[in-house]
Amino acid sequence: MIRFLDKNYNLIYVLKFFIIAWVCIFACQKYAWAQYNAAPDSYYLQQKSLTPFEFTETSTVPLKGSWEYYPQQLIVKPNAVLKSETVSLPISFKQLTGTNKNYGTFIGHFKIPKQYIGRRIAIYIPNQYGAYRMYLNGDFILRLGEVGKDKISHRTENVPKIAFFVLQKEYFTLTIQASNFNTLHGGLENPMRIGLGTTISRQFQQLMMSIGLVCGAVLGIGIFTLMFSIFQGKITRSSIRVFVFGIFILFLTLHNLFSAPYAYTTFTSLSWIWGVRLEYLFTYFTIALFLTYMYLLNWRYIHPIVYFVAMSIFVVDIIITLFTEPEIFEYLIFYSFLFSPVVLLNFAYGFYRTVKLKEKYSTINFWAVILLCTTFLHDFLLTLNLIDSFNLSFISTSFYALLIMFQQSKNYAKHTQYIEQLNNNLLELNSSLDQKVQERTLQLNQLNQQLELQIQIDALTGAFNRRALNAEIQRLFTLTKNHTNHTLAFAMLDVDFFKNYNDFYGHLKGDVVLQDLVKIIQRALPASAYVARYGGEEFAIILHNVPSEVVLNVLQQVLNAVRQAGLEHLNRPDQKPYVTLSMGVSWMDQNHPYADIHELMKAADVQLYAAKNAGRDQYQAFRSWRQKR
Repeated sequence: MIRFLDKNYNLIYVLKFFIIAWVCIFACQKYAWAQYNAAPDSYYLQQKSLTPFEFTETSTVPLKGSWEYYPQQLIVKPNAVLKSETVSLPISFKQLTGTNKNYGTFIGHFKIPKQYIGRRIAIYIPNQYGAYRMYLNGDFILRLGEVGKDKISHRTENVPKIAFFVLQKEYFTLTIQASNFNTLHGGLENPMRIGLGTTISRQFQQLMMSIGLVCGAVLGIGIFTLMFSIFQGKITRSSIRVFVFGIFILFLTLHNLFSAPYAYTTFTSLSWIWGVRLEYLFTYFTIALFLTYMYLLNWRYIHPIVYFVAMSIFVVDIIITLFTEPEIFEYLIFYSFLFSPVVLLNFAYGFYRTVKLKEKYSTINFWAVILLCTTFLHDFLLTLNLIDSFNLSFISTSFYALLIMFQQSKNYAKHTQYIEQLNNNLLELNSSLDQKVQERTLQLNQLNQQLELQIQIDALTGAFNRRALNAEIQRLFTLTKNHTNHTLAFAMLDVDFFKNYNDFYGHLKGDVVLQDLVKIIQRALPASAYVARYGGEEFAIILHNVPSEVVLNVLQQVLNAVRQAGLEHLNRPDQKPYVTLSMGVSWMDQNHPYADIHELMKAADVQLYAAKNAGRDQYQAFRSWRQKR
C-alpha cells in the first residue's frame, strides 16, 4: 500500500512540474509580445534581420531581406521556443528541406520610409504554386488556397494576388504561412514586390493590359489568317497549311491568357483546377498545331513517323488531363518533353538539308522556329527549377506569330502557285530520305542507351556508381515496403586499412586493388545481386528477395573470396599479409520495417563500424536478425 502511494505521489509531482514549466513558458511569450507592442521601435531596432525598404512614389522594390523560417509550423508571431533558421526569399521548400511536399512559416521584420506611414502600402505576390496565408503584425490580411499540414487539408491555388494595408508606424512584421504537397513546386519561389498601393496596382494593371493587348493583336492575326485561307477558294496543301496556322494562332492566344501570370483571372471566375487544366490543354493544342503546320510546310522538317508519335503522345496527354487531377497530369508534360529532342533534331536536320541543297527557304521562319524552340526549352528548364529566370514563351510565341503573319502577308498572295510547286518538289526529295532518317533515329536511340548506361557506371571500378545506387535502393525499398512477401538486405563494405595500403604501395596500385576487389565480389555473388561503389574504398551490396538464412552465407562467401584471392597488403597494423573487408548488414521485410532508405543505410553503416571495432575482416548484423535466423 505504501509503495502504491509512493508511485502516485511521484506521478503527481511530475505532472505538477510540467504544468508549472508550461505556464512559465507561456507567460514569457506573453511578456515578450507585450514588450514588443508597448515599445515597437526598440524591439525592431534590436532585430538583426530588420530589412529597410526604399521604394518611392513611382517605383517598387523586391520583398527580400532575411526571414525566419519555422519548418512544419503554422504560427502567426515569432516564437523563441520553436527552432527556426534564417533564409532569403524567394526560396522553395526543396531548397530548404530537400522536398517540395512540406509546410512552414516565414516571418520577416521590415521598415518603410517614414513619409509613407498612414498611406496605403501593397505587396504584389505572383503565383507561388501552392497555398499561403499572410499576416501583418499578427493580423490576417490575405490568403490564397487553403494552408494545411497534410494533403487532405491543403488546397492549392495558382494566381497572382495583391495585399493592401496601412501602417501606423514604420516598423512591421510580415508572417507568411505556406504549404504545398506537389513534388514539382512549393514554398515562395517567385519574387514578391512591395511599394505604394497605387504604384503596385498600376504596374499590375499595365502587365495585365499589355498581355490583353498582345493577345488581342495575335487573335486578330489568327482571325485574318483563317479568313484568308477560307477565301482562297481552292482547297490545296497551301490553303490547308494557312488554315492550320490560323487555328494555331487562336490557341496560342488562349495559351498566353492561361499561362503565367494568368491574365484570365482578371476577367473570369474559373476554379484553379480548371484554370490549370485549360492551361495544359491549350499548351498541348498549340504545340500540336505548330507541329502540324511545320509538317504541312515541309515533310523534311518533321518526319511522318515523328509527327505520328508526337500526335499520339498529345492525344494521351489530353485525355488524361481532362479526367485526372493536377498531381497526375502536371507530370505528363515533363515526360512528354522527353520526345522533344527527336523533334528538334528533325527540325535541325531538315533545315540543314535545305541549306545544303541550296533550296529556297524563309529566313524569317527559320529564325522564328529557332527562337520558339529555344524559349520553350528555356521555360521547361525554368519549370524544373534548373535555371533562375522568367517565362519567355508568351513573348516568343507572340513575336513568332507577328513574324509569320508578316511573311504570309508579303508572300502568299503573289507566290501561292510557286510555293505549291516547291512543296511538291520537296515531297519527292523527301521520299528518298526516309530510310536515312530512320537509320539516324535508330543510331540516336542506341547512343542514348549507351549514354544512360555510362552515367550509371563508376569509371574506375566498373561497378554501379552512387547515383545509380540511390535510384536502385529507392526502387527496391518502395517495392519491399508495398509487398508483404518481399525482403531487402543492404550491406556496406569497407577495405581494411586502405589508407595504409595507399601510403605503402601508392595510389595507382590502390586503384588496381579496388578494380580487382570489384571483380572478386561480383564473382562471389549471385547474378541478382547489385554491387555499387559508395565512395572511396567503400562499396555497397543489395540483395532483393534473398531468404534471410542465405544472405549472411552469401556475404560470408564474399569475405572468404577476398581472403582466398590473397591480394598482398604488408602494411597492416594487425600483421595480416593480405587485403580483407569489413562489412555491416541491415535487413528489412514487413516484420522489420524502416522509415526510409536513409534509416536502412544508416543501420548498415552502424554495423560496419561495429565490425571494424570488433577487429575487421568480418561482418556484423543486427542481433534481432541473427536471432530470427
